[in-house]
Amino acid sequence: MPKELRELLNKINTKKEEAKALLTEKKLEEAKALTTEIKTLQEEYEVAATVYEETKNLVPDEPQAKQAATDLSLAFAKAVVGKASEEEFKNLMQEGAPEKGGVTVPKDVQTRIIELQRKSFDIRNYINVEPVSTFKGSRPIEANQPEAVGFASVDEGAAIQKLHEPEFDELEYAIRKYAGFIPLTNELLDDTAENILAYIIRWMAKNELNTYNYQFFNGTGNKSSEGIMVTNALEDAKVEVDFTGTPNSVIKKFKTTFNVDLEDIDSDSMVIMTNATGYDFIDGLEDKQGKPYLQPDVTKASGYSFLGKEIVKVPSKFLQNVTEGEEERTPFVVGDLNLLYTMFDRKQMSVESSKIGGTAWREDKTEVKGIFRFDGRVVDDESVRILLAKLA
Repeated sequence: MPKELRELLNKINTKKEEAKALLTEKKLEEAKALTTEIKTLQEEYEVAATVYEETKNLVPDEPQAKQAATDLSLAFAKAVVGKASEEEFKNLMQEGAPEKGGVTVPKDVQTRIIELQRKSFDIRNYINVEPVSTFKGSRPIEANQPEAVGFASVDEGAAIQKLHEPEFDELEYAIRKYAGFIPLTNELLDDTAENILAYIIRWMAKNELNTYNYQFFNGTGNKSSEGIMVTNALEDAKVEVDFTGTPNSVIKKFKTTFNVDLEDIDSDSMVIMTNATGYDFIDGLEDKQGKPYLQPDVTKASGYSFLGKEIVKVPSKFLQNVTEGEEERTPFVVGDLNLLYTMFDRKQMSVESSKIGGTAWREDKTEVKGIFRFDGRVVDDESVRILLAKLA
């Protein structure tokens, strides 16, 4: 580990100790401020670590290798808008028709996209993501649980009885193509390759992330990923609850969910996900001494915990309130999402462009199309509970 990374890590650990001390002293506002600083340092560390990992195995001539990566990125931007030379185009991995600017997004550009995505909510940080190289496949999953009694007590020399025999189901996946396009104006096309590249990176980062997040919660499962709020596989995991009572009654329901409904799930692996409405509700809960139940927690990725569990605020455009008739309920997804869900990811993005499709020719624009591929499936329907809460 280089000196810069070690110094950042030491700084983060020092700040965490300071935050813990402030919490012990009940200095919540100061602890909150420090938590924000820690999150910023952690983001800086993650980006620095990513850059280090990407570059440590490059050729010894680092400036030359860095320049080569930059040249490849700029060649990619030129290829997308049809300005790449024949030599530049040869150096890119092609996908689809060359005349359409069909190129795979270079690794250096993908790294920059990932760096941008770190600043936003990303469901992939909480679920199991499995890279795959085939468009279809299956994985064996255990369909029954071992009997509670385990091994039987037997006399020496006596026959040993048969134990629980695991049964397996096949979890099938079928990679789907997700794609969208935007028109690029002549003004942008006349800009520098660096500015075109920056625009494409921002566009790809935002829309790829939106797609992953939306499909996890809302995918129909029919020619798309399986969304946890839509799939029939989790109907039994949904529980209607009434949170209009006292804070104590709300706390009791959450604790029952942890301790009873999810008794087989590792407590340290549990998270709570809710939207802005649910997060605001939790933020307003206080005990009899006026102490908020929502606490800054530097050990959690989100920076906050509720009853010792990480709580994550999901943008409402992905996790919406559920309306039945005139009644609106707010979702709280509680459990181990890594056990719940697997995303099968091809880990490859590509871009194509055209000046003749759609209205591009008539309006003298270039349409740029982004493509990537994945599938998502529910694996363990016993690993979460989805509390649909009446808040008012």
